[in-house]
Amino acid sequence: MSKIKGFCCNYTMSVDVDALKEGGLVPEGLEIDRLPCTGRLEVPDILDAFTDGADAVFVVGCQMDKCHNLSGSYRASKRVKYAKKILKELDMDPELLEMFFADRGHSEPIVEAARLMASKTQGNSQDRDQ
Repeated sequence: MSKIKGFCCNYTMSVDVDALKEGGLVPEGLEIDRLPCTGRLEVPDILDAFTDGADAVFVVGCQMDKCHNLSGSYRASKRVKYAKKILKELDMDPELLEMFFADRGHSEPIVEAARLMASKTQGNSQDRDQ
């Protein structure tokens, strides 16, 4: 089972992760940290998720033009891009880190993000096994 770590803006996440797991909508290995704003997420937080055993990491913030904190999603997006560069320098697949955007209260983009990231880890484990 892959461990997927998500960081989500409190305004985008409307459903409890356990409810999504119970409904079979997201992978069992999903862990989500709800943040007051993804703009508070720092690059070390992202990298620490991998150090702590995450196979893939994603960030879900508000739509760029609808961010509750004005530029939080923009800041988060820039930090994700920078973290991807660091992953590449560490010979890790930068595609195992992604940024997504969602409207307030819509859990569907979070479910889709979790599924996409889980599928990326399955592809990587198959590549390692060959």
